[in-house]
Amino acid sequence: MTTFLLYDDALRSPEMRHEIGEPIMDPLVFLEHDGKRLIVGSDFEKPIFEKREDVVDEFWNIHDLGFEELMRDRSLPEHLIGPELLRRALERLGAVKAVVPGSFQVLVADYLRDRGIELVVDEEAWSFRRRRKTPWEIEGIERAQRAAETAMLTGARMLREAAPTPTGTLRFEGEILTAEMIREAMVAELLSQGCDSEDILVHSGDACLAGHDPGTGPILPNASCIIDCFPRDRRTGTFADMTRTFVPGTPSEELKKLHAHCRAALDIALNAIRPGENGVHGRVVEYFHEQGLPTREHHDGPGALREGFTHSLGHGVGLQVHEKPWVGRRPDPLEEGDVIAIEPGLYFRGVGGVRLEDTVLVTAEGAEFFTEPYPYDLAP
Repeated sequence: MTTFLLYDDALRSPEMRHEIGEPIMDPLVFLEHDGKRLIVGSDFEKPIFEKREDVVDEFWNIHDLGFEELMRDRSLPEHLIGPELLRRALERLGAVKAVVPGSFQVLVADYLRDRGIELVVDEEAWSFRRRRKTPWEIEGIERAQRAAETAMLTGARMLREAAPTPTGTLRFEGEILTAEMIREAMVAELLSQGCDSEDILVHSGDACLAGHDPGTGPILPNASCIIDCFPRDRRTGTFADMTRTFVPGTPSEELKKLHAHCRAALDIALNAIRPGENGVHGRVVEYFHEQGLPTREHHDGPGALREGFTHSLGHGVGLQVHEKPWVGRRPDPLEEGDVIAIEPGLYFRGVGGVRLEDTVLVTAEGAEFFTEPYPYDLAP
C-alpha cells in the first residue's frame, strides 16, 4: 500500500495546489492512503474542504491530534509542532512509509525519519500526478490563454501604431517605444482579465538572442520583435504560454525566411503530437538541419550553440510555466491529458530572431488548441 504525503502550503507548492485545488496560505498535510484522500488542517480550513468532496474524503482537525497540548508543551520547539502533528496523523493511519516530492522540507523529513518514518523521494511519481490535469486546471489554462491573446493584441497595436523617428527608433503616443512600455501595457491588460505576469519577454533586433532576459530599451523599426507572454490565471494559479514575432515596418528577406521555417516547424510539431510520442523535438531538429540551419544536436564547436535553434522545442505547462513533460533532447513520452507549449525559434546576430509558441492539450487524436490560435503574421 503506497502512501503519498505532502506537507506545505498551496501557494508555494504546485503539488499541494494540484491535489487540494485551493490557494491555502498555511501549511497543510495531504495524505493519500488506502485509496482515501485526507487533509489535516485547522478550523480555518475546515469550512473550505467541507465543500470540496471532489478533492478530499476526510478532514482531520489538528485539535483532534493534540494541537493545544503541543502548544502548552514548552519542551517542544514551536517550529516542530507541525511536524509532530504530521507524525501523529501518520501514526493514526498506521503508515510507516510515505512517498514525497523532491521539494519536501528537509527539517520535516529529518524529524519524521528520526522517529521511524521512512520517506521515499519520488519526483517522477509526483510529476506524473500533476500531468493529469484536473477540470479546474484546464479551465484556468484556457482563461490564461485568452488573457495572453488579449494582451498580445495590446502589444501588437502599439507596434502597429508606432511611427519611425529620424534617430532609428519608434515613437508611440509621443514617447519612444520601449520594451518596458509594451510590457507595462500588457501587464495591465492581463490584470483586467484576471491574470498576472511581471515577466513578459519583449526583445527587439539582436536582443532576440537574449534568452530569458525580460528585454529593455527601444523597439527598432523594421526589426523583429519577439513577445513571449506566459500569464498566470489568478483564480487557479495555472499558466498558459504563447509567443509571437512581429516586425514594425518592413521585414528583411532573412527574417521572412526564418519566420517561414519556424511556421513550418510549428506545423511539423503539432502534427506529430499524440500519446506515446517522444520524437517531436527530434523531428523539428531534423527539419532545421535539412534547411542548413544550426541546431544544438548538430553543433560540434566549443561551448553552447549561440545562433540557430538554440533551445528545446517545448515543455509542460500547468501550475508552473515550465514543468514536465519535457519536449527536448531528453524527452518524456507524451500522455493523453498533458498540456504542453511548443516553441520553435531561430536567432542570428545582425538579423534578429523569430519564435512562435502555442500551448496545446494532448488528446487521443493529437494536439488540441485551447482557443483559435492567435495569427502568426509578422505584421503586427
